[in-house]
Amino acid sequence: MITGSCNCGAIKYQISGTIKKIVNCHCNLCRKMNGSAFSTYAAVLQSGFELISGQLGCFKVSENARKYFCNQCVTPIYNMSSNYTGLNIVHLGSLDCAEILEPEVNIYDESKLQWLTDIGQLPTFEKSIK
Repeated sequence: MITGSCNCGAIKYQISGTIKKIVNCHCNLCRKMNGSAFSTYAAVLQSGFELISGQLGCFKVSENARKYFCNQCVTPIYNMSSNYTGLNIVHLGSLDCAEILEPEVNIYDESKLQWLTDIGQLPTFEKSIK
């Protein structure tokens, strides 16, 4: 059983079954709707996703996609797309075990920001810079 939650704790969910695939998506739509350089998702069966507590809001991102999020803190929880019928595309950061999961593939690499190629070469600090 895999569990997840939002930042404020209002949303709690669980996933039964296995994660089908973990992807880094570099498409322009994901970059815009999540305000980040790329998005990391875990694809799970809709039938294995159970909302335990809280109320999800929904936003129609495009003709094919909807984004579900916490109504209180607006943490993104998952996306649904007619391109991926039967799957919830769960935002990796909402999973309680995100630190042990690793992406398997980059998709929409044609849109990838070029500076991501060398991101491992940047100076790194354990905490914020003062």
